Amino acid sequence: MVGNPVTRGHSRIWLLLALCVAALHLSAAGAAAQERGRIEGRVTDGAGAALERVLVSVRGLDLESLTDEGGRFRLDLEVGDYVLRFSRIGFRTEERRVSVDVGTSMDVQIQLHVRAVEAAAIEVSVLRPDLQPISTLEEHELEEANLRDPGEGLRLLAGSDAVRRGPLGLDPAVRGLRETEVGAYIDGARIFPGGPARMDSQIAHVDPTSMAKMQVVQGPYALTWGAGNLTAIRVETPEFLPTDGMSASLGAGFDSNRNAADVSGTLSGRSSAVGYWAHGAFRTGNSYRSGDGTEIPADYTSGEGRVKFGFDTGSGSLLTLSGGYQGQGPIEYAGRLLNAKFFHVPTASARWQLERAQGTLSSFDVQGYFGKVTHGMTNAGKPTAEDNPDRVPPFALNVGIDAESTTWGGRAAADLRAANEWSFEVGGDFYLKIQNALRTVERQSNGMALFEDVIWPDAHITDGGFFGKATKPIGDNVSLSASLRLDFVSARGDSSIVSDFFLENTVDDLDQRETNFSAAASAAVGLSSNWTLSLGVGSVVRTADALERYSDRFPASKSQMSNEVLGNPGLEPERSTQGDIWLDAAFERVTFSLNGFYRHINDFITLIPDEDLPKRLPLSPLPVYRYVNGDGTFWGLETSASFLLTKTLTLMAAVDYLWGEDELLEEPALGVTPFGGSLGLRYDHPADRWYLQGLVRGRAEQNRVAKIKGEVPTESYAIGDIRGGVLIFKNLRLDAGVENFWNQQYTNHLNQKNPFTGQQIPEPGVIFFVNLVVFTG
Repeated sequence: MVGNPVTRGHSRIWLLLALCVAALHLSAAGAAAQERGRIEGRVTDGAGAALERVLVSVRGLDLESLTDEGGRFRLDLEVGDYVLRFSRIGFRTEERRVSVDVGTSMDVQIQLHVRAVEAAAIEVSVLRPDLQPISTLEEHELEEANLRDPGEGLRLLAGSDAVRRGPLGLDPAVRGLRETEVGAYIDGARIFPGGPARMDSQIAHVDPTSMAKMQVVQGPYALTWGAGNLTAIRVETPEFLPTDGMSASLGAGFDSNRNAADVSGTLSGRSSAVGYWAHGAFRTGNSYRSGDGTEIPADYTSGEGRVKFGFDTGSGSLLTLSGGYQGQGPIEYAGRLLNAKFFHVPTASARWQLERAQGTLSSFDVQGYFGKVTHGMTNAGKPTAEDNPDRVPPFALNVGIDAESTTWGGRAAADLRAANEWSFEVGGDFYLKIQNALRTVERQSNGMALFEDVIWPDAHITDGGFFGKATKPIGDNVSLSASLRLDFVSARGDSSIVSDFFLENTVDDLDQRETNFSAAASAAVGLSSNWTLSLGVGSVVRTADALERYSDRFPASKSQMSNEVLGNPGLEPERSTQGDIWLDAAFERVTFSLNGFYRHINDFITLIPDEDLPKRLPLSPLPVYRYVNGDGTFWGLETSASFLLTKTLTLMAAVDYLWGEDELLEEPALGVTPFGGSLGLRYDHPADRWYLQGLVRGRAEQNRVAKIKGEVPTESYAIGDIRGGVLIFKNLRLDAGVENFWNQQYTNHLNQKNPFTGQQIPEPGVIFFVNLVVFTG
């Protein structure tokens, strides 16, 4: 059976697009020409020096500009009141309220001040359906967090979470979507994990210290980023310095309980037309104790190096060459049958960008990239590596998996200006993912081979697509956009190396082709200078991954059990159709956000037990499962607020709720995060020399569980964190804090179960941490 969802859901999608295009034309036709004015200005630092490449944006509008080498900017706007936002990495973001009068030019002079945490800044934002960041997220939340893995940072965002299977490689979960339902990009390159046992995630192979920005799209709106994004995460490393000079930083940190240490260093600069950035990081840790004193195996080591060069090849033209390598292992995974021996991850990318201030072509961006994950797994240190007379077989085993995942990809896109303030983005992208994995089982005492199984049979999944996006501002306060995407997918496996059992029990050919159509539309309406309403609706298609297609009785990471699952080459791709409504407000002392969504997934890929299938390994439990298509429904909401009590004291609060149902199994969807929230109080020194923050966050109990997939209920919890930082000298910063300071015994509901004890992995008990950073430039 060939999966072809083009015909399915067509009427709904075409109706959506027709309404969107009609709204664009009617609104454009009905909008009378209005008088305009101009805002001009200059941005400087605390010493009065011009700041180049400061992003100047208008709240509620898809309109922004970058300052030039003299710190100058210009915006042409229709008559009205606006709020301008000025942001640049390393500086505190500032906002300024302005009024535009008919035919006048208003001059705005503003200073940005260096942040005390400048050396390790990580901006984080959740993007609305129109791909604009909401105004309520605090930029310091991630940059000051004591992260060992990027996935840990997602747990600080309402509506996002992460699955823990070990100390590293926390798997993103966004509004109930997981694994390859979550598209991931690092500096524009598509990223896929390398372990069939899901020991690594899409964003596992970038150290938090090399991140400058992380953006999360919580729905099917990132159609121009790449294919199959039911939701998406984009990570970016730091930009090059805009002017000649050099900066460097060296950081080190230590965590108690985990007995974890890390060190990192960065060198960046510019010499004439060449910019450069180099980064290195190493971290190691040991087993930790949960709140009740239980020791959790969690030894790990990780090291990486990254470098990129930028060449100014002409006016508005930049060529960027980048490469990196990360090595991890050994790593203990309490939530897996095996541990990781190693990860070897080389990456490379070449990107050319062109920007034009005048003419139809606004910008052009073309990129090619390569990434490879080589992964080794072993049962060393697990109970199966020891003799046990009460087990079948009673003798010790050597179990190993060797896996390899290689990705080639590229993207080209052009931004075009048109009459009547229309703007367009058109382009195409592709990726080729090649995956191989072999499992071997032998008797430990004499090395006698017992099994050899192909998990990924030289699987090739190719996706090439074309996309287009149109954006139109209507009057002062409305912006509409619509996106289309058409993908051509090919999936194939080598039938000569898969088992006869697999071929006999799968009814479809290993080679499949699909044509997938996706679409989305959004509207942002400035209700006033303080309030913004955003609406979005989209329908996007994700093709099944290699494990879902070709697994020959291998445990699924889409469950909380170690039962074997048989793949299905003929799985239909998932189609996620989602609607969103966002309400944002920003006043002088208060920011607020409330957003809700509803999602239905046609051909939702799930698992069902098959009592007639024999298991492959004697140690595996029965029954064996199959991957099948069903339907899924999700809905939820998130709200957050920030209150500036005084000029230095801020109160922050957030709440989120999620509901999900697997309609085929008539039970809750797996891994639905329970109701939760957070409350924090923060003090910032008036001169930004030091800060102190306390945060309490918690989750309610979760009794809505996917029993068929082995999920178990979890209890409610509340934990508290305290952290602070001080700029000791001009170039020396110290951060310290206590995580889980009352030593709560708790478990994140998404955490994997220990396959040998059946207990979910608890989170660490109390942790004291300290981080020191020295920086120059």
